[in-house]
Amino acid sequence: MPNMTELLTGLVRPTDVPFPDRLRLAAELAAQMHEAGLIRADRLADAPHDIATYGDFTKDGRELGRDLARYEAWRCNDAVYAALDGYGRLLAERLEALQLRWAAENEIQPRFRVGDRVVWPKVRGQDNMGTVVSIEPGGRYSIQHDNAAKTGSSLRFLVDFEACRAEGEPAPSRLSSLKGLPGKIWAAISALLALEAMDFTMRVGLLLP
Repeated sequence: MPNMTELLTGLVRPTDVPFPDRLRLAAELAAQMHEAGLIRADRLADAPHDIATYGDFTKDGRELGRDLARYEAWRCNDAVYAALDGYGRLLAERLEALQLRWAAENEIQPRFRVGDRVVWPKVRGQDNMGTVVSIEPGGRYSIQHDNAAKTGSSLRFLVDFEACRAEGEPAPSRLSSLKGLPGKIWAAISALLALEAMDFTMRVGLLLP
């Protein structure tokens, strides 16, 4: 049975870089490091896979280098750390390109306009609140947070279209957030959720005494 993500292919924002792209970026970086004398020729074949496996957006060069030394027996020094530091940036640039293409291909349109008041969630705690100041490529708003407005700060937040709701609007439930999809897709998802619920009920029933 297809899962929710499969049904929404093309409508869900890319949030990660596929491994083939990670590997290609790692190969480019490894080639540069080899030319700079930071990777031996006998390790060049495996280096891209090592970098792509352990590298991530949140890791700087030192963190990545430590993982490579721990798990793949790399010998790292400050020059290697400095070179590896660029991998997270390459991933971020690639993800940005994927999101720009996604927004263009799916004709993603903003719900809010410049000057509208919007709310978007924090990871923990109270929601953020602010005013839309511009519409940015890739399906994002540039938003001035209320706290920044109070202090006169020029800081702006880039927030995905789908993360925002109007001030005073309740946070959407799982179902209500899907009802804006095209009719056929919504019908398919509704049927899938019903089947999932039936399957869950049957499995729970079998587990009960």
